[in-house]
Amino acid sequence: MKWIKLFVALLVFSLHLTAQAPNKPGQTLPIKRVALYSNGVAYIERRGTVTGQAEINLSFKQSQVDDVLKSMVVLDLGQGRIGAVSYNSSAPPSARLADIPFSIGARAAEGAGGGLAGVLSQLQGAKVIVTTATRTAAGAILTVEERRAPAEPNKPPAYTNTLVITTESGELMSFDLTEARSIKLADEGARKDISEFTDASASARRRDAKTITVTSDGEGPREMVVSYTVAAPIWKTNYRVVLDQAGKPFFQGWAIVDNVSDEDWENVQLSLVSGTPVSFIQPIQKPFYRYRPVVPMPPDLQLTPQIYEPGQQPVGEQYGFLNRADGADSNEPPPPPKPKPINGPSTAAPNDRKALNDQRAISTGQGGERGRTKEEKPQLGVGVALASGNAGVQTAASGGEVGDLFEYKIAQPITVRRDRSALIPIVQAKMDGERASIYNEAVRRDRPMGGLLLKNTTGLTLENGAITVIDGDAYAGEALMERLKNNEQRLISFALDLGTLVNAKQKQDREPTYLIRAVSGVFEAFYYETDEKVYALTNQTDKPRVVFIEHPVRPDWEISDKSAKPYNVTARYYRFRVELGPGEKKEVPVMERHRLSETFQLAECNKETLELFISRRYLDNETRAALENIIALNNQIAALDARVEAMDTENEEIASDQERLRENIKTLKGTAGAQQLIARYLAKVNKQETRIEQIEEAKKVAEKERERLQEQLDV
Repeated sequence: MKWIKLFVALLVFSLHLTAQAPNKPGQTLPIKRVALYSNGVAYIERRGTVTGQAEINLSFKQSQVDDVLKSMVVLDLGQGRIGAVSYNSSAPPSARLADIPFSIGARAAEGAGGGLAGVLSQLQGAKVIVTTATRTAAGAILTVEERRAPAEPNKPPAYTNTLVITTESGELMSFDLTEARSIKLADEGARKDISEFTDASASARRRDAKTITVTSDGEGPREMVVSYTVAAPIWKTNYRVVLDQAGKPFFQGWAIVDNVSDEDWENVQLSLVSGTPVSFIQPIQKPFYRYRPVVPMPPDLQLTPQIYEPGQQPVGEQYGFLNRADGADSNEPPPPPKPKPINGPSTAAPNDRKALNDQRAISTGQGGERGRTKEEKPQLGVGVALASGNAGVQTAASGGEVGDLFEYKIAQPITVRRDRSALIPIVQAKMDGERASIYNEAVRRDRPMGGLLLKNTTGLTLENGAITVIDGDAYAGEALMERLKNNEQRLISFALDLGTLVNAKQKQDREPTYLIRAVSGVFEAFYYETDEKVYALTNQTDKPRVVFIEHPVRPDWEISDKSAKPYNVTARYYRFRVELGPGEKKEVPVMERHRLSETFQLAECNKETLELFISRRYLDNETRAALENIIALNNQIAALDARVEAMDTENEEIASDQERLRENIKTLKGTAGAQQLIARYLAKVNKQETRIEQIEEAKKVAEKERERLQEQLDV
């Protein structure tokens, strides 16, 4: 027991000395600031006081080292000088073990056993000091022999291992390893091999561990800062929207942060940054790994959350007309008064307090204070309590622009233990908005989605997230919302509107030609192809409704002047705002038009073409008369062309016949009694020559007339 007490005393003394050594290598700096970005990166800032020669050891996961090496900033805010930043080898443990001439499971000599015998068999030539109960000897290892013990009846054979060494005097000595009390390595190389093997084995056991050491030389106490970025879970947001009886929303937002690091975040200054700065991993200390894509689960057949695009601008400003889909001669109703953030009970307005008292009266079932007994306590509804500011929840964050990003600064230091998450309130305010239904035929053909037109008047940028809607004191549904800038409007839908029915009918047609152009013998007619869709809406309830209709925007199509006027336009949809009274039915015609044209050659115009133009209402009376004149000129030119062509044909026939007659006359000149026949041939040739002269004269007249008519046509 004495040696146990002595060991404990020495251990306590050594721990005391450790506590008294502030500059002992291996100290660390506590985390003081954490900034989480919505692109999956965390900015970590460590800060603390060091004295003298400081050596800071920071432990990271293997997957974090590339980011740390790429982004680390080290500052000594005193008179210290930053030294080298070093880290342990990036070679894989298997490669390091392969370079060490030693393996715990190997057997250097046949017949050698495992365990201690296996270790010693790989250290042939190493100097050792062997101690048994009766003797001690020093020498170099020759071999480890395996010997079979004398057999005993009914027992399996037993083996022993014997270590054989040679001393400096040349003496060979053997030791039964079961009798050895200790074997000390006297060879420096062997001790180094054993040490490297244990280090590599420990690294293999903790394959994801990496230590980065930062040194600083200086005198006296001084502040030291180390900052870096690492991959981190994206901070998430979710919201609660409470609707009062008038449909005005109260908005509450929460941020969810996850600490998946190996350290506690204790009293750290936390910032949440909205935005997507460029970030990447560069393989500084190890090669890339090939990652498999994450395939999401297939969507179910139930209602899926819809995300709505922001409107670009009211269409009335763009086209110069009002925004009402029903064509009413009135402007858009003025927006509600700008809300104020709610940070406590004192901010509830008088009207809110009245609504709170009314809710208290309703929740008791007595209809007012007079019917309540002394023992009864008012039951405050969740929705009213949340909207009134009496819920005991105060926002912990303040927001501001950081360049193109938006930062939520958590006012008070927070603590998030390792492998835990925290839910932090970041916004709590009344916002502008109204109840609205959203109809999109591609989502559902018969009914719109019930939702809300929400305007961000908090002064903050709201990150995308899920919204839980509470209508009064009842759960109304859930929605998804994309990032919402300050003063930006967005539609959200959280339920199916069972009180509104929509029926859409489509009809295609074409408008009369609005432009005719004839240039260089080409006739061009411009007209519009039309596509009309009529949305028939029916309010099946006894309450007024506001419905937004989303109609797809198509390339090369535009809204016609005969159509209802859009409220605003997004990248993909025209939005039409329709107000329905109780039980009211209303039709909203949306007419689009698409410009087309047809081209004709004037030289090819004929009576059939004229009849086609008349049937399509291409022509007025003046244009019709001009076109009739053109067709008449074309007909005259065509007749002259046919006449000239007939003359040319006749000329060719006469020339062919004259060639035949000349050949006959040539043959008959030497024949007796052929004079009469030759005279006949000559008379016929004479008549043909006269006809040729007549044809040439008539052809000249026809060609001259054609030129005159062509000049008229070209004009």
